[in-house]
Amino acid sequence: MNESGKQVGISCRLAGAAAGVVLAALAAGGATAPNEQSSPPSGDNLAPILVGTDEADSLRKPTKEAPPAKAERPPKPIRVDEEARSVRLPVRFSQASGAVEWLLSSGEKHRRMSVLVTDQPAKAVAAALAKAGLPAGTPPLLVGEDRVQPPKGTPVDINVIVTRTDGTEIRYPASLFIATSSVGEPAADGQWVYVGPPVAREGEAEILVTALSGSLVTTNLRDSSALVYWVPEKTEGFARTFYVSGVPLPAEGFSCELEIRPVEEKPAAEKPAGAGDGE
Repeated sequence: MNESGKQVGISCRLAGAAAGVVLAALAAGGATAPNEQSSPPSGDNLAPILVGTDEADSLRKPTKEAPPAKAERPPKPIRVDEEARSVRLPVRFSQASGAVEWLLSSGEKHRRMSVLVTDQPAKAVAAALAKAGLPAGTPPLLVGEDRVQPPKGTPVDINVIVTRTDGTEIRYPASLFIATSSVGEPAADGQWVYVGPPVAREGEAEILVTALSGSLVTTNLRDSSALVYWVPEKTEGFARTFYVSGVPLPAEGFSCELEIRPVEEKPAAEKPAGAGDGE
């Protein structure tokens, strides 16, 4: 063998030894062959990462802050005219249909059975009517399952006042919005009567019953907790059922008030001129 052949043989043996060393090292280190995918490291071999409080806060995803709650608007005020002995209450139509028991109730207690509702508490309404100087009376009295003794008190006129955007006021008698039948005409054979706030006494404490019931102006003569009642001319001692009449309601968006005032006394008929006392 010549000198060049010996050198080639030595080079091959060295290359083979080097390759063996590399493969052994790869096997000992758990490495994979170049064409194979390595598996992800096991979680058992990972040490926990400790993150400080400040760092943890910075890693949290920012959360959207809840919008601030809208402040509730206070109800529109009650207006009392002591000279005219009238009260104006802010009201809105409840959109009730069918049978109803209230012309006006406070809050949401009887909204589905009431033509009108007010956001003013019953206690404030009772105080306003008392401030107007309306004499109180007595509520209806049950005398049987379907018979009542009508209430006695101050006859009052009740009107729904609708104010247009230009300030013009339109008055509607409240009785227009109630009827004695589901398809009948508006009730016209009766009178609103104010009896005053019913009070229950428990020891030395006085409890305004109207504040508990929310009943302000009602057609239900079985209800003894209201302030004002609709009393038909021919009650015959019976409690009657009333309905929402078919009268179109005022357009939405207009301001509405319910005015309660005493019925104006009709002047006495004047005697003819020259008539004597004995004639």
